[in-house]
Amino acid sequence: MGKSMEEKHREMLDRDPGYALEYARMEEEFQFVRELIRARVRAGMTQQQVAEKMGTTQSTVARLESGGTMPSLRSLQKYAWATGSKVKISLEDG
Repeated sequence: MGKSMEEKHREMLDRDPGYALEYARMEEEFQFVRELIRARVRAGMTQQQVAEKMGTTQSTVARLESGGTMPSLRSLQKYAWATGSKVKISLEDG
């Protein structure tokens, strides 16, 4: 059996400086996506269940969780409400 995605990812981080730089540049987006998924898992919900509460489709929730597009604040608030979470936004010194 081949390497897992995580193993391939770690290998690329070690061997390819360009990959590592791009991954670091996108880390905030990855963190955002992880927070969305954590909220849904904490609520014990499927993407379909979140979608129904939001009044949208499962594919829309999947797109939010994939990080392909940045959601509007309104969509983020609906997602948070659907998962029993609240939105907290902060800007920190960089």
